[in-house]
Amino acid sequence: MTEIDFNQLVGMEFVEIEGGECELHLEVRDHHLSPAARVHGGVFFSMADTVMGRAVMSAVEDGRGCATIEAKINYFRPAQAGRLRAIARCTNLSRRTAFTEAEIRDEEGRLIAKATGTFMLTESLLQPERERA
Repeated sequence: MTEIDFNQLVGMEFVEIEGGECELHLEVRDHHLSPAARVHGGVFFSMADTVMGRAVMSAVEDGRGCATIEAKINYFRPAQAGRLRAIARCTNLSRRTAFTEAEIRDEEGRLIAKATGTFMLTESLLQPERERA
């Protein structure tokens, strides 16, 4: 499965990707809900990791890649329906790493979750086997 397939499977739609920032939306569907009828925390985490990674990708030179090496998320309130909006910004970029921050909000603009992430920068989008070991 490719990254694009995963994003489509989850239902993430990219709205804007440029200059170290990214925004994506997700329309909550029944398959996003936990048994408690709330959006599963893993959906929020996937949104945050994806939007942060794309923010990094828009900040580095074409052809380079990145991989998450650390991510943290805080959940503030549940969501049960509607459209969710995730926005990320790459706040620090060095030769080898990038640091990002993301927020996920509901349709009313209420803060649902906030995340931070550190990404390793790679020389190419697809890493040779020796770099993955």
